[in-house]
Amino acid sequence: MTHSVFKDGPFWLFLFSCLVSGVLFFQVFTTIPLYHREQFNLTELQTGLLLTMNGLIIFFVEMPLVSYVERNNISKVKVVAIGCLLMAISLFLMLVDTWAGILVIMMLFMTVGEMFAFPFSNSVALSRAPKGHEGRYMAIYTMSYSLAHILSAKGGMQIVDYYKGYQENWFIMGTLGVMGMLCALWVYRLIQREKKLL
Repeated sequence: MTHSVFKDGPFWLFLFSCLVSGVLFFQVFTTIPLYHREQFNLTELQTGLLLTMNGLIIFFVEMPLVSYVERNNISKVKVVAIGCLLMAISLFLMLVDTWAGILVIMMLFMTVGEMFAFPFSNSVALSRAPKGHEGRYMAIYTMSYSLAHILSAKGGMQIVDYYKGYQENWFIMGTLGVMGMLCALWVYRLIQREKKLL
């Protein structure tokens, strides 16, 4: 494993997956509430209830899920890849624009994807850091989510404005999620190859 964070190829590829998962998740706070109102005439209370469902599921399920993955020694990079895929599916589901019930199913997929992607990405980033370099790795890891926050709002709104509708945004974001998943799986292969060389 390289001792310079700037030469750690798998880490930077993994950061791309983290950036993507952040961009997809932050849509929940930017374009999605607007879509609720404009497409389905949902009130702020109804949108708030969907977000509350997200929080409650995380409260009851996240820690048992983390414990299960840790106990069974499941690859955290693979778990992050699954998280990206679930988030992508959640946004592809938004292409169904004639049934309000799809918003509940979408939020379920997004919530589970979030529980897969976020807790374990932190652990992967820290595990890449050689002793004494943890601060650098975690600082850059944290910056990826700050950038995701900016790109999610700006990118999502620009796409909606450019195409004069939300469907293209859901398709582009979903496709981005698939790319994030494939990138995470690539990182998994690179890490396995590194272990064989040790």
